[in-house]
Amino acid sequence: MLTTAGVRELASSLTSDELVVVPVRHHSPACAWHVRQAFEEHRPSVVLVEGPRGFTPHIPLLTHPQAHMPLSVYAYAVRSRSGHEDERWSAYYPFCDYSPELVALKEAAARGVPARFIDLDLAEQCLVAVEAETAARTDEQGPGAGQSLLAEHHFEHSERLQALAEQLGCRDQEDLWEHLFEADLGRVGAAEHLARVTAYCELARQDHTRAELDRDGTTAREAEMVWHIREALSGRGAGEGPVLVVVGGFHAVALPDLLADPPARPKVPLTGVTADSALIRYTFERLERLNGYASGMTSPGWHQHLWRLVNDPATTDAPRTAASLTALMDVTAELRGRHRMPVALPSVAAAFEQALRLADLRGRAAPLRSDLVDGITSCLIKGDADVEGALVRAATRQVLTGTAVGAVPPGAGTPPLVSDALERLRRQRLKVDGLERQTAALDIYRRPAHRATSRLLHGLALLGVPFAVRVAGPDFVNGHGLGRLQERWEYLWTPATEGCLVEASVHGTTVPLAVATRFEARLEAQREAGARRSAPAATALLAQACVLGLHAHVGQTLELAREALAADVAFDGLATATVQLALLWESREPLEARQLDSLPGLLRTAYERAVYLGRELTGQECEPAAAVGALVSLRELLVSEAGAGLDATLYWQMVQRLEASHDVALVRGGAAGLAYSSGRTDSAGLARSVAGHLSGTSTAADAVGFLRGLLQTAREAAWQERGLLASLDGRLASWDPETFIAHLPELRLAFAGMTPQETDRIARAVAGLHGAEELGRLLLRDVDEESVARHLAVSRAAAALLARDGLDAWGASA
Repeated sequence: MLTTAGVRELASSLTSDELVVVPVRHHSPACAWHVRQAFEEHRPSVVLVEGPRGFTPHIPLLTHPQAHMPLSVYAYAVRSRSGHEDERWSAYYPFCDYSPELVALKEAAARGVPARFIDLDLAEQCLVAVEAETAARTDEQGPGAGQSLLAEHHFEHSERLQALAEQLGCRDQEDLWEHLFEADLGRVGAAEHLARVTAYCELARQDHTRAELDRDGTTAREAEMVWHIREALSGRGAGEGPVLVVVGGFHAVALPDLLADPPARPKVPLTGVTADSALIRYTFERLERLNGYASGMTSPGWHQHLWRLVNDPATTDAPRTAASLTALMDVTAELRGRHRMPVALPSVAAAFEQALRLADLRGRAAPLRSDLVDGITSCLIKGDADVEGALVRAATRQVLTGTAVGAVPPGAGTPPLVSDALERLRRQRLKVDGLERQTAALDIYRRPAHRATSRLLHGLALLGVPFAVRVAGPDFVNGHGLGRLQERWEYLWTPATEGCLVEASVHGTTVPLAVATRFEARLEAQREAGARRSAPAATALLAQACVLGLHAHVGQTLELAREALAADVAFDGLATATVQLALLWESREPLEARQLDSLPGLLRTAYERAVYLGRELTGQECEPAAAVGALVSLRELLVSEAGAGLDATLYWQMVQRLEASHDVALVRGGAAGLAYSSGRTDSAGLARSVAGHLSGTSTAADAVGFLRGLLQTAREAAWQERGLLASLDGRLASWDPETFIAHLPELRLAFAGMTPQETDRIARAVAGLHGAEELGRLLLRDVDEESVARHLAVSRAAAALLARDGLDAWGASA
């Protein structure tokens, strides 16, 4: 059981003449301040910091005078296994000015004290977690792609800390931490701060079992850190200062017991593993906890401003009050300037006053971020909460998050993939040094250089690199806009571009290599799908290989597409895949896809299989609307250049069979429309089909379904065949109001594809059936939904009264 005496005893055990352990929370200004105080008080001889030991060579760069935070060390590792797909891991280790680890490194550098990192490297952490996961058969995982090596999930999942937050009136654990540690920054002594952090971390520690810590790799990591601490203690000379250890508080509270009974240093086999790390620029936006960063503190811009005030000798003894006022004025300026929103000075003064009073009411030494946000929300939002409120909240978040972008010092170098991407982009004459978004128009049909640029931009998009967005032009993968001759891209090089390129280094050190590796992963996923393979997905992958210029992969992808076409049993899927193959064949010139000689044969096979599956449709094997869409797609294919060599007789036999025997009226209607629009059914034949489906012997649902299918494939019949409208008009007149309202949504869908001119044409034809020239206004904008509902209710009530008095027939005739 946790007691005050026990906590203070544990806290005191963290400090001795030989060893000083400073427990921290990552990116905490309060912890960073006490790290600096520990240097002043203890004068250490060596400094050990939590972090992958392979990062130690980056320390001179991190502490360089020209290094401007935020920066991050990005690490990745690849394990090659014979006969298996490579395993890839990557993670970030960010630093900002108020990171306790960075403060420790800078203090050590300024004093000439050696410093090093002491944690397991990324690959070791991941392999330990994978091994533990396999042994325990759990779903736990180590750091994955792009995760943080400073993740603090132990605190987030602590029930005790959640209970403490509720007890103290804090809305979450972030608010709890700021309430307990940040509010009185600089005014709490070292011993008291140490006791508080110890209690906080010990509460979280007690919520996790040894088995859980084994599974997530914590036990192995702590064993590694203990080994380094003991090595430093054994190498400490007589009379030298203590070993100063800066580690996360969750680990720190376990160190006394671990040092008293040291575990064996973990031995992690790294056979087949290649790994690297690089120092890169980072941004406050990516550091923001609200944007998904696992170990960040909310509002890095807010904490940065507080850190500057606390360390400025000219600051008064109320830095949080000053920071609150500054942030409030910045929010006001943002609203007035960018959003053109009038903000009265009395409202600003009221917001500041409320933040101060809320902090006092909540028992806080100074306003927290939540107090400031509450004051802004209640005093600056005057109108609609979803309009003005959204603007105020967005401006507040932007100001508190900050816009800082780091800068790496000279000598940091550029990661290979970043260098390769920059070189290739410059070679294609794309501007990568500007601050404004640029536009590139690529004539991919006539200019080979533009096709190379297109492949490069598509490759970066495949890697998930936020650099360029295609805003117009042909989409060869999905078959859209193929009539356009140019691609138009908007692009801008940002720190996020660089960061994601470094992250993509896990796939390769050049853009072509990384793109090929990423594509091969998708290819492998399709292979593993086996009998569940999707023909559209496989043919889209084939098109993507051509778009990316991965012509060496076309053979494998063609074979995969062939297997998927044989395995997929969905008619609509086969039809989609067939059309994709046809579009790819027609687009082979701009894609420079000269390895597609076997594509016409594959197209014929896909077409014949799609027709075979379509002939066998009887009910719900394929969603009816999707089946009709597939029929239309195949019809368009037959009149295209690529479909000229296909046997159209097979298709029309399928259509005839579906019109005659399919169970669903929607499909029968679609087939009838196709036969009519192609001239294979004349007006008399269509009239017989329409009469049969719109007569009183068919259900209302079948009548509407047939009409919807017919107009989906031959909408011209609505105004070319007066018999269709006459039959529909008569059928609708026979329905009672409840039946009409029940089927009104699908009736609307049936006519949804009409243009406004076509709708007017049909309206005049319907009016003519009733001896009128027009139906009047078809769209009433001055009647709201409530009025319509009220009028319908009155109509129903009147009809009920007439029926009660035996006058319902009179009412119908009226």
